[in-house]
Amino acid sequence: MSAARLGAATAVGLALSTAAIARAEPSPASAVAQLMIVEPGDESHRLFHGAVWLDADKVATNYRWGGLHCKGRELSDTSVQLLYAAMRSDYIVQLEYVVSPYQDKQYRCVTSVTISKV
Repeated sequence: MSAARLGAATAVGLALSTAAIARAEPSPASAVAQLMIVEPGDESHRLFHGAVWLDADKVATNYRWGGLHCKGRELSDTSVQLLYAAMRSDYIVQLEYVVSPYQDKQYRCVTSVTISKV
């Protein structure tokens, strides 16, 4: 393998390993303002499978899971049910998320959910 190819392969390998270990960031701790579940029959389902908006930053931000926007970052049915229960009962939620690029846009993809009593 030539030095140029080896250098290019190393750069690609480093980029992939860095992307795979992206550090999760915390959202503000807040009540859930809105929860959206995107069913397979909806045309948006290929892009994302659901989203949650928190009261603290609902005007500017949503947190998504699944689909092309958040490949490999799914929420389990149980986690979605817990988010719904937290919204109904006015519990405080804090999400962990990673920023995922898709077609020149950045999406916040949920990696974990913490729910606490006020």
